Amino acid sequence: MNRFLSGEIDFTSKLPTEHFKRLKKEHPESVSVEGSLCTYYYSFNTKKEPFNDVSVRTALSYAIDRNIVANAILGQGQKPAYFLTPEITADFNPEMPAYGQMTQEERNKEAARLLAEAGYGKDNPLKFNLLYNTSENHKKIAVALGSMWKKTLGLDVTLENQEWKTYLSTKDQGDFEVARAGWCGDYNEASSFLTLMKSNNTTGGIHYDSKAYDEIIDKALNSTSEEERNALYLEAEALMAKDMPIAPIYQYVKSRLLSPKVGGFPANNPEEKIYSKDLYITE
Repeated sequence: MNRFLSGEIDFTSKLPTEHFKRLKKEHPESVSVEGSLCTYYYSFNTKKEPFNDVSVRTALSYAIDRNIVANAILGQGQKPAYFLTPEITADFNPEMPAYGQMTQEERNKEAARLLAEAGYGKDNPLKFNLLYNTSENHKKIAVALGSMWKKTLGLDVTLENQEWKTYLSTKDQGDFEVARAGWCGDYNEASSFLTLMKSNNTTGGIHYDSKAYDEIIDKALNSTSEEERNALYLEAEALMAKDMPIAPIYQYVKSRLLSPKVGGFPANNPEEKIYSKDLYITE
């Protein structure tokens, strides 16, 4: 950021969240924000009690105020997420699940009911570890969600920070209860996200393990009809909203500093494919 502001470089890969508002105010012509093919979520280890109980997973997901995360903590144009596949994914029009159409107050009330149904409450608080990899933003979100869960549901959350390699190993071994996660599409199509949750895909230590989900995705991947495939993708998202193996939190944006004198920089570029051969300086 400092090198950009001193004129040494013409664009950055990202910009610090804590400087975003100042930069937007002082250098509006240089702040670039584009939609990104990525979703931030928390993963539940469905192989471990009590997260093998859908009521517990759903309660935790419902009690997350995604608007606070997207608008107050991050505030760069990120969208609250209620499904895994980002809305900007090519040829994909996700359906908002029922819980995404509720008010936060309604979600909190339902979360408390579900948790009580599972045998937990303020008199018998659910205690668990929340794993995240080293990053100021991950820490801010983990602290905020821990606070939301405590205030709304009386939960006792212990934050566990690990360096990247250790964090990946811990998730791969399934040695976690709830973990921060995120996924960026390898290509611009819904299957780049939805295949992540198949039982035989252990990328990121996913522990969904749903035969019904696997069958939907297999059918979609073998379909020769675009209409049928998209219907199956929607079915897969609906099943995840019902089973809640993950709690989607927000859809990423890519914010960077970009000098107005840089020509040829790609717009509407969710995969962030930037080719230097297309770039030029206009002055």
